[in-house]
Amino acid sequence: MAEDFENMPMGSDTYQCQNCGAALKYKPGTTSLHCDYCGADTPIDAKVVDEVQELDFEQYVQQQEELNTKATKVISCRKCGAESTFDESLKSVECPYCATPLIESDAYEERLIQPSYLLPFKVSDNEIYTHMSTWLSKRWFAPNKLKSKALQSNKRQGVYIPCWTYDARTETDYAGQRGDNYTITVGTGKNRHTETRTRWSYADGHISLFFDDVMVPASKIITTRVMTEISNWDTMSMVEADNRFLSGFITEKYVINMQTGFASAKSKMESDIQYAIRQDIGGDKQRIDSAKTAFSDIKFKLILLPVYMSAYTYNNKLYHFFVNGRTGRVTGDRPYSVIKITLSVIAGLIALALFIWFINNN
Repeated sequence: MAEDFENMPMGSDTYQCQNCGAALKYKPGTTSLHCDYCGADTPIDAKVVDEVQELDFEQYVQQQEELNTKATKVISCRKCGAESTFDESLKSVECPYCATPLIESDAYEERLIQPSYLLPFKVSDNEIYTHMSTWLSKRWFAPNKLKSKALQSNKRQGVYIPCWTYDARTETDYAGQRGDNYTITVGTGKNRHTETRTRWSYADGHISLFFDDVMVPASKIITTRVMTEISNWDTMSMVEADNRFLSGFITEKYVINMQTGFASAKSKMESDIQYAIRQDIGGDKQRIDSAKTAFSDIKFKLILLPVYMSAYTYNNKLYHFFVNGRTGRVTGDRPYSVIKITLSVIAGLIALALFIWFINNN
């Protein structure tokens, strides 16, 4: 990491140990800040969420600068462009995606919507090794040296990933066709057979649905696919956003704004609306000729989800692991062993040849 970070002054969001004055870091799985120097723990009076408060979407679109925004220090990676906010207690900071050292002079201030809630890290750094080792052991076609290479990497960081969630009421008028199957016997003699045909009739109706907490990752670092693969977030355990839980971790800046995020949420909602229409039409088959949906009472919030990221290099190529910081669920990319795949193909061909020989000789 660039030396600039080592000389940075304590920021307003940096917490100091009352015993020795060292910077405190959040201790995963607890409600305490921990001092790595003297071992002291400082309790966090976490605000448990009794009732989640949503924000009015239309009001934010019109008055975004006047509402819950804050000037936030952001640093951009020179190599991959990922943007993060960082805890100034960190003595070294690397880009969580490409492991490039971040340079303090690249930091800038931007007004950002502040997160409403977060899920604190629960899995400790020591437990990550076990989860990653188990995941790697099931990658049958990975090179033999991959496990030691990946697990020895020290380029592992805890990152809070920003996500939007949306609520909305929808009213949909639709027109379409209902298809009811029936059978008919056609042909004569040997050509006589039964065919299934469909009788179509006009259908229209109205669908009312309420959507709650449709989640859209606002990350540049992690794709929606990755977030889905490590999903099962216990959002009922969220606490009110508190910078003490961020101490010692990186927080990614959202790069998908709330309007773009809602466009993605609408696509997810529309998929459910289409399903509901088909269920309402009934029959064996359905055709939707038109559907007009009105969205109302749109609410949103910005939340932070905990993910451990590990970057490692194998044969001069960068690979990544992503670990759910609550459950330890792992996903990632990894190289394939050409030798193992080739041997497996050869073994399969030999087994097929032996099977054919056995059939032909019995």
